[in-house]
Amino acid sequence: MCARKRTEMREAEISNLITRELGSDTNRRFLNRIPGLRTEQSLPDNLRSLLERLEETERGPRTYRH
Repeated sequence: MCARKRTEMREAEISNLITRELGSDTNRRFLNRIPGLRTEQSLPDNLRSLLERLEETERGPRTYRH
């Protein structure tokens, strides 16, 4: 087997390992304890108003160009 093929196989194995480790329960619990990585339970007012405007626009009348 050529060196390039072995390197590609190793990279795929490393990628799979990293993906499994990042998604593990242990890692999620650890990351949730870090204050900077906690998810926000509420949205800032400016983002909420933008989302409301987007919803209103999406509910509005549909016009189609032919």
